[in-house]
Amino acid sequence: MQKARYKTLRVKMVVAFVLVTCAMLVATWLMTKFVLPKVYLKSKINDLTSTYETVKMILDQNDEFTDDTVSSLNSLLVGKNILLVVMDGRKAIFADPLYTNGTKRVKDRLSEVITLDNRFAVDREGNWEKKLIHRTDAFEIYEMTEREKDSEDAPVSYTGSETDIVKHREKTQGGTYIDLVGDRSGRYIIYLSIDYESISRATNIATNFQFKVALGILFIAAFVIFLMCKIITKPIEDMSQAAERMCKLDFNAHCPEDRNDEIGELGRSLNVMSERLEKTIGDLKQANNELERDIKKKEEIESMRRDFISNVSHELKTPIALIQGYAEGLQDNVNDDAESRNYYCDVIIDEAGKMNSIVRKLLSLNQLEYGEQTLEYDRFDIYDVLRGVLRDTEILEKQQNVKVCLYGEGPCYVWADEYRIEEVVTNYISNAFHHVSRSKEIAVSVKKTDAVVRVSVYNTGEPIPEEDIDKIWIKFYKVDKARTREYGGTGIGLSVVKAVMDAHNQKCGVINHEGGVEFWFEMESADNDPQKKQ
Repeated sequence: MQKARYKTLRVKMVVAFVLVTCAMLVATWLMTKFVLPKVYLKSKINDLTSTYETVKMILDQNDEFTDDTVSSLNSLLVGKNILLVVMDGRKAIFADPLYTNGTKRVKDRLSEVITLDNRFAVDREGNWEKKLIHRTDAFEIYEMTEREKDSEDAPVSYTGSETDIVKHREKTQGGTYIDLVGDRSGRYIIYLSIDYESISRATNIATNFQFKVALGILFIAAFVIFLMCKIITKPIEDMSQAAERMCKLDFNAHCPEDRNDEIGELGRSLNVMSERLEKTIGDLKQANNELERDIKKKEEIESMRRDFISNVSHELKTPIALIQGYAEGLQDNVNDDAESRNYYCDVIIDEAGKMNSIVRKLLSLNQLEYGEQTLEYDRFDIYDVLRGVLRDTEILEKQQNVKVCLYGEGPCYVWADEYRIEEVVTNYISNAFHHVSRSKEIAVSVKKTDAVVRVSVYNTGEPIPEEDIDKIWIKFYKVDKARTREYGGTGIGLSVVKAVMDAHNQKCGVINHEGGVEFWFEMESADNDPQKKQ
């Protein structure tokens, strides 16, 4: 559609230029054909008139016709191509050599115009067509056109067979002259003549030649105009295509700006509009994405709130019921012996401790997730933290007959919140003790690179089902609920680990192996920077 539109514009421009060119050529041709002859005629009449006035002045200066008069007249005629005859009565007292040595046609034309008994006589013999074109009190100007007629001196041609030969004599072609006839106080007759046929013929030749040249110029002009229109419309077409791409939100399209005219200015304006439109749409998309994130976050928070209330209610329901039941038993003196009362009290204390642990972990997790607690970064040796946590688990090692190995001795310095990292390590090792089986081995290792330090806790046992791997970091999610309840787990420990590592902007994860499960987390290495992190 765009191409068709611009082709139409190009055609319109070509047609308009061609029409203007045609109009100019036609106007020039008409001027040459009809106006130029009149201008030439007027120019020749002016030449004859001025020459006549000069001749009169020369004759007025001399009472007698002397050699000086002849010399003056000859000087006057130099370079003018005007025939001059001055007659006194029937006698030509001054005649141009063209008249003196001329043909009979020249003298006949003069005799047609000048007679003794009638100064301005009409054509007697009918050899000339006479047209009066100007008249004053002193002179008259005629346009003299000779009629075509047979001439004895004309060339002869023959046609026909050898037995019947026809003789043809060509006709003489008539000429056209501008003649001026005037007198001086009735004494002299002044005759001036100029050849008008050469002017007319030159005009006709020029007109015909101009017509042929005009056709050539018209074709050349049409071709040149077509190329010019193509050059003019090409950047407009490019801008149209770029604007069409911009309408489709393709902001990689740019209009050419290498022109210092209105088209270049339009291209620059379109490019600026495209950039601003792209920025505006980008801002709108960003605002829309933020709004979608806010809505999604709000929905997630609402879902988390519901899940939280449900999970907390479920986790606290059992210890609260146990505490209530054993407290009522103590109140009703179900067992009077001291040993039974101590057992009831131990159960109440144990369940209260579990409730206290759940509440503390939830508060800690909430502070981490909502950024209410600031991390205190420090440079410390991760091996010191690992050895400290493992010392606290020596009793569990003996009770469960588990073999725990720490690979490496350090030191290995990291940047992190030491208290929170100790909490992560504790959760990982506690989780390993709760799920270790088979050969009952727990391996703790440290692997460092230039940028990060990875701590891994591996325990032998059953792998985590693939469908549960991404869910174990969710609060209160338990892969084996019965077993978790058996060892008193709350399903919050790994959620705390994930929140701590997110607060450090570091990674954590889990890997299933053929004989067990590996949990890992990363920290920023500080071996190459002994200064404290600000």
